[in-house]
Amino acid sequence: MGIVLFEDTSWKNFVPLSYTRSLFDIKIGSLTTFEHFNMKSAKFLTRQYLEKVTTQRHPNCNVNKFEYNNDDIIINSLFIPHKSFLKKWNAKKEFLISFRGKILMGRLKKSNFEYFHESIVQHKEIRPNKLSTEIVDANNLDKCGILYSWPWDFISHLRDVLYHQLRINHKVPNGVKVIGKNPVYVDKTSKIDEGTVFDVSDGGIYIGPQSVIHQSSIYGPVYIGLSTQIKPYSIIKSSYIGNNCSIGGEIDSSIILDYTNKSHLGYLGHCYVGEWVNIGANTITSDLKMTYGTISMKIGNEKRDTNTIKLGSFFGDMAKTSIGTNIYCGMKIGVSSHIHGNIFNDVPSYVIYGQGVGSENAEMDISSAIKFQKRMMSRRNVNMSLSYESMMRELFDVTRNERKEYGVRSKRFTLR
Repeated sequence: MGIVLFEDTSWKNFVPLSYTRSLFDIKIGSLTTFEHFNMKSAKFLTRQYLEKVTTQRHPNCNVNKFEYNNDDIIINSLFIPHKSFLKKWNAKKEFLISFRGKILMGRLKKSNFEYFHESIVQHKEIRPNKLSTEIVDANNLDKCGILYSWPWDFISHLRDVLYHQLRINHKVPNGVKVIGKNPVYVDKTSKIDEGTVFDVSDGGIYIGPQSVIHQSSIYGPVYIGLSTQIKPYSIIKSSYIGNNCSIGGEIDSSIILDYTNKSHLGYLGHCYVGEWVNIGANTITSDLKMTYGTISMKIGNEKRDTNTIKLGSFFGDMAKTSIGTNIYCGMKIGVSSHIHGNIFNDVPSYVIYGQGVGSENAEMDISSAIKFQKRMMSRRNVNMSLSYESMMRELFDVTRNERKEYGVRSKRFTLR
């Protein structure tokens, strides 16, 4: 049995996170769907403009270009089937399982697979009436597996997901104060300053190789990746922090991806932060209404109730916040956008947002966006690949209408 991880048009529900990565590359807790299956190689179906950068991220995998195999099982990138459920259906020659109209998993004959393949690569909706395979509706999703349908699902389930993922071998250096009985793992190449407190009363803590934890308080479950620095007197709680990050201040119930900086004081709570993001000093994200009511988010053209009272913001890759930025609950900050002041609306991708300080918003020139990103990458001794630059340019065109709908024009940005 081979596995083909695919993304359907629901990727639009997860922008800006999904603008620069396929759904199977979105972290759910400390693992992507691909990492969850623990495969050395896989087959992927994704949007065409992400094909090259996805191939670069997964050199041992086949992206969009592979031969049909009637033994392959297709699995939705945001569906994690129970092992018993996957084993049960693996015996079937041909099948499709859906939940509320969304295809979860299946095995297709060649003609159906070709239609399926074309629809995904061209990011078109998959129409079930175009597939001759009988579709089985899953009435009880709990018996099948876990499906992530909305961006806030990643945050509302984060603590529980990390708790189960961090059932790790216990390995803690002498001299580190540990409170609680859940496991702690500190790589032997990492450095933990005296006075640091690990509280694992509610979940384990993992510290990856070559990371430096200055005197701080860390409350599990927490995952900290490779070569990440936690600045002095930081407070980290129930969060995932990726590789090569610089983190300071207070982080609560958040996911922070690789190469992101939040080096200064400020609060980041119940947020999802992409790669190569820079959070300016004293940036604060709100994650609770004064009314203690549930928080709404705009998905497409609709406002949806998240049915949660604690939710921060979602930052696309390469976003930047200026000093003293304040961001209201449930906001989305677009890819490569720069924001200033008080943020009380979603910010499209490639926008310099000055409305919060009384200036007019402006579209960021794509050449400038690439230049700024190359500067940031060079500080980490990373060279921008041609596939990454191509993705940035294509995404600029993909998001053009988004900026137009928000009334953002191409003009020189000035602070008033």
